Amino acid sequence: MGPDWPSGAATVLVLVLVAAAAGGSAGAPPTDVSRGAATPDIQVRQQPDIQVRPQSLLFPNGTDGPATRTLAVRNVGNATLTVGGIDVVGPDRAAFEVAFDGPVALDPGEGRNVTVSLTAADARSRFAMLHVLSDDPDEPQRNVWVTNSRTVADVSPSRVLAEKTLVNATVRNAEANTTQSLNLSWPLTRDDRVAVDALSFTPERDGNVTLSVATNASRFGDVPAFTRADGTEPAGFVRVEHTIANEDVRNVTFALRVRRDLLAGNGTGPEDVALYRYGAGTWTELPTRLVGEGDTHFFFEASAPGLSDFATGVKQAKFRITDAVVTVTRIRTDEGTEVLVRVRNVGGADGTYEVELLLDEDVVDHRELSVAPNGTRQATFERSFDTPGSYRIHVNDRFVGNVTVNPAGTATPGTAGGGATVPETGTSPTSRSLPGFDLRTGVAAFVISALLFALRRRR
Repeated sequence: MGPDWPSGAATVLVLVLVAAAAGGSAGAPPTDVSRGAATPDIQVRQQPDIQVRPQSLLFPNGTDGPATRTLAVRNVGNATLTVGGIDVVGPDRAAFEVAFDGPVALDPGEGRNVTVSLTAADARSRFAMLHVLSDDPDEPQRNVWVTNSRTVADVSPSRVLAEKTLVNATVRNAEANTTQSLNLSWPLTRDDRVAVDALSFTPERDGNVTLSVATNASRFGDVPAFTRADGTEPAGFVRVEHTIANEDVRNVTFALRVRRDLLAGNGTGPEDVALYRYGAGTWTELPTRLVGEGDTHFFFEASAPGLSDFATGVKQAKFRITDAVVTVTRIRTDEGTEVLVRVRNVGGADGTYEVELLLDEDVVDHRELSVAPNGTRQATFERSFDTPGSYRIHVNDRFVGNVTVNPAGTATPGTAGGGATVPETGTSPTSRSLPGFDLRTGVAAFVISALLFALRRRR
């Protein structure tokens, strides 16, 4: 049986004082209504206003189901209220059922009783939260805690200040060694760059816990800058203030949301997102995994050893040309040379790097190399010249050397430029002979010369 509702709807009045007509003096005393003067206009703002009772649904302690409780939803405003749905969230959501088929329109003063059931097959402690969603302009989401334990949680609506979002939560009678899960998602945060949808933790002592979870697009002022050698860039920051000591908490897990457009256009994907925790003077990467995706956000789950300051980072590919040489620097127009380039990805994400070959500042060739994190790839440019002269060789913005080109038929012994060729990762350097000289031919000539010398001595 639901509660008895008052017979009439509550009326919300907004008094608007209309400015005095032209010609009236500022600060004049109020007009005497008894003499027939006009009275101030009274305007009533038409809007729905949701009321949800109770704020927590407590089931019998240790009940293994079924058991039922009643949630009363009422429109105490002066315009039609539409209740779009009642969602069950949290890790134990499967243990509860809500008998509600929405959306439902409630006229002013009208109410609806909703049955909530605990259907779990065993009697262990269960926690979940109901999200009552409506078109109430002030509170489009109302939270109701549901449990069969003595633990009760309360999560405040989000407060948004510029780029910062703040949610406060209180857990009363938290049980030691029992995981507590708090859903922190609110309609105001659903378009945030980075948002915390849920936070769970396991206290090692009984007691009350108060948490304040703030997210910000930029770092909090007293936290050192987020810097990583692999070029990872921060997408957003999270600060968790807490009354429970870190030595008394374990199994901290964040449910995060990151907007898809933060990863678009820069060659990164959801596999390049990770949560980092600041401690002992450094930012440490935490185990992070993709758990889902929607039209606007990717969804992640990350584990942490405690509560403090965090950053959501997007790993980037970061390239470095480690070697670049010209194999032969003096050639003829009927010969060619090679430019060997080795590129290393020192970043934390896969990426593609374009290597450009320039002759006297003009791009004459290019290669695209896909390189994994900490991987190395090689590009080889083969080049010949129709016109004699001296040419300056660059690879991207790196000067490699000069190549001197003589007319065909000119005796110009080749000169190795820069040493041995650049091998692929895990291979040995490849020896290259000078132009016109073959190693096997040289060995054969040496053997023949030695035999002829021995025959002469015998004569």
